[in-house]
Amino acid sequence: MNGFAFINIQQSPDLYYKRYSQPKKKFGDPQINNDGTFRMREIIRPIYTLKMLQKELNSQLKELELPDCMYGGIEERNNLVNAFQHINNKYFFTIDLKKFFNNITNSHVHQTLVGRGLNWSDARTITNLTTYKGSLPQGAPTSTTLANLVFAPTVEFLEKFCKERNITFTVFVDDLTFSSSQCFRRHTPQILEALQKNGFFVNNNKIHYRENCCEITGIIIRRGKLFLPKEILSHQNKPGVKKYIAAVLKQYDLLKEASQLKKPE
Repeated sequence: MNGFAFINIQQSPDLYYKRYSQPKKKFGDPQINNDGTFRMREIIRPIYTLKMLQKELNSQLKELELPDCMYGGIEERNNLVNAFQHINNKYFFTIDLKKFFNNITNSHVHQTLVGRGLNWSDARTITNLTTYKGSLPQGAPTSTTLANLVFAPTVEFLEKFCKERNITFTVFVDDLTFSSSQCFRRHTPQILEALQKNGFFVNNNKIHYRENCCEITGIIIRRGKLFLPKEILSHQNKPGVKKYIAAVLKQYDLLKEASQLKKPE
């Protein structure tokens, strides 16, 4: 991690970041609150020079190992591959973590990097270059990778917990999905307790335990098959949406073919 000049961003962070709000979107459409107002997301975007530094840092940070069950912000993995892991199950438990980036502090980042083998000084420099006012900014190239690294020990604990109980578990940034062929509702309090104990906050409005059908990272899983949500299909004639649907269907076919090859004869 050598070669990065130490910029004391923490003393004057607003010189290096631009803050603005934009409507949250789902399938290309703004999300609306019950009172008719838009749901807003705060974006904290680094200026160009800092963004270029963060991109170079991110390419190096991505070389650090993560649990196999993590799918967000990782090359050759996406929301479809994440959802596909659950396709043959019947019971689903989904969790959304609240203010995921904001709750990961510069102390968490520094401790994680030191724990991954970086020396104290390099870890401090990277933390300085990638955090904004004490936490990860939503909008920086490095934030998802660093969030994954900080979250990894908790993920490893949950992965072991689930494996011992025949539960499939995947993580897509701040979206957690658990599934099984058998009802596992009795284990959900332990899962929630583990997250809270490790300092991660659950969005209580986005905790769902479902049977037979579930939306997982924007993909519908129902009775062993994958479906695209109707919100996407209603815009399928738009060029960008049409291209996305074609890419999803092509990858879905490849995933099905690969899963068939793995089955014992």
